[in-house]
Amino acid sequence: MLSLESYKNTTTSRGFKYHYYFAPAKQSKPTLLFCHGFPSTSQDWHRMIPHYEQQGYGIVAPDMLGYGGTDKPVDPAAYKGTLMAKDMVEILDAENVGKAIAIGHDWGVITVSRLVNVAPDRIYAYAFLALAYILPDPEWSYERTLKQNKELVGRELFGYWKFFSREDGAKKIEDNWDSFFGVVFPEHIDSWRKQPADSTLEATMDKVAGKILPLPHYLSEEDRKIMSEVLLKGGLTAPTCYYKVQLNGDRLADDRTIPQERYIPPTSSPIFYAGGTEDSVCIPSMQRQVFKDPRFKDHQVTNREFEAGHWFILSHANELNAELAPWIESVVAQIEKPSL
Repeated sequence: MLSLESYKNTTTSRGFKYHYYFAPAKQSKPTLLFCHGFPSTSQDWHRMIPHYEQQGYGIVAPDMLGYGGTDKPVDPAAYKGTLMAKDMVEILDAENVGKAIAIGHDWGVITVSRLVNVAPDRIYAYAFLALAYILPDPEWSYERTLKQNKELVGRELFGYWKFFSREDGAKKIEDNWDSFFGVVFPEHIDSWRKQPADSTLEATMDKVAGKILPLPHYLSEEDRKIMSEVLLKGGLTAPTCYYKVQLNGDRLADDRTIPQERYIPPTSSPIFYAGGTEDSVCIPSMQRQVFKDPRFKDHQVTNREFEAGHWFILSHANELNAELAPWIESVVAQIEKPSL
């Protein structure tokens, strides 16, 4: 796990305290900003961060809003993407980091995506893991998305968002934590095709209620204990706001604040996307479609896949580092060095 001694705190202009892992850059290396997803903390990066820290890269890895040692507001409006992106900029400011390479997994991708829209001058390059870049879309429809997904793959890929967004959703997760943990982190990666990939997640939890399910190969009993203690300590009401903000209209209102000229990353900013071939929610072939948009024709986009499920930042960290590290080095090689 990441050393607790390397964690710091800062309070953003919104009044939220962020708890984050920090290592200063060495040898003129840039800083990497890691943004995790749901249900996680910055510790999910513990198999990746040491690889880059040892090479002298600076590291900023926050417990994202709602998690770990960071504040946990329960108003979904606090989780608007542009606001969380601005929080990241203020963390960089607190550490005197002018520009960074942004890396996001799962819902961390929405924050990294909105950095494109609100602070492209602060980011050298963008890495999107599991989810691809999320375009602003003021006309986005959840029901339309469910219908389209069912037509394409036969399943409502994000049907479980309704359960997470329900008033009693967080409490049911907390009261049935062992079954929830086993469903979200399944022993067999193909389980997601039958469980959280559609609207039956709650029903699946009910079927295994009271059971402690076998762990996947990449988690130990100690991992389960630590992850469970941290996530349950703060409760799930705040983390489920990442779903509520998608369904209650706040996401659309937020997207309407973004100028269309800021919809696409600068062509000078390289893009890295990686997906797991066994991820049946964030299906790589569907995620890559965003980069086929004609507006990306002049971008440097690197695509990689791993024979893994959704949690490849844990299960395939070494393989991911073997692909991500050379990409980062290629980005660094393009960074204009200050004249002496």
